[in-house]
Amino acid sequence: MSNLLLDTIAHAVSEKYHDRVIQHEAGHFLIAYLLGVLPRGYTLSSLEALRKEGSLNVQAGTSFVDFEFLEEVAKGKVSAKTLNRFSCIALAGVATEYLLFGYAEGGLADIDKLDNLLKSLGFTQKKADSQVRWAVLNTILILRRHGQARSKLAEAMSSGKSVGFCIDIIETSIDSSDI
Repeated sequence: MSNLLLDTIAHAVSEKYHDRVIQHEAGHFLIAYLLGVLPRGYTLSSLEALRKEGSLNVQAGTSFVDFEFLEEVAKGKVSAKTLNRFSCIALAGVATEYLLFGYAEGGLADIDKLDNLLKSLGFTQKKADSQVRWAVLNTILILRRHGQARSKLAEAMSSGKSVGFCIDIIETSIDSSDI
C-alpha cells in the first residue's frame, strides 16, 4: 500500500519521475518488439497497475507474450538465443534511463529478475557479469539506433495508446533499411 501511495504522489508532483517511468517502459517495449517478443500490455504507475491487474503488488511495467521463454524456463534449460533476448529486454529500461538521463533510478526489480534467472541456470558470477555486459552493450546499440522510434513510442504510451497503436508507431518510425 505504501508503494502505491508513494508512486501515485511521485507521478502527481514530479514530471521528471513521471517522464523517467515512461521512458523506462518504452525502452522495454521497444527492445522486446525489435527482438521478436510481442508486448502484451504496459502500465505506467502502480495505480494504473492496480486498476488493470487488481493487485497491490504490481508496479509500472511491460508484459510480454513469450511462450518460448516460459516453456524453456519450466524445463530448466534456456537456449542462448532466448537468454540473450531476455537479458536485453530485462536491462532495456535501465539502459534507456542511462542514455537519456546519465544514470538510472529504476530497474532494480528488472536486474533482480535477470540475476535470479542466471543463478537458477547455474551461472558463475564471472559468467553472469559477462552476460550482463553483453546485454547492456547490445541494448544500448539498439536504443541509440532507434532513438526516434523510442521517443515516439514513449509519447504514445504517455497518452495511454493501445499496444497495437504503439507497435504501429514503432513500425512507421523505423526505416526499413535499419532492420
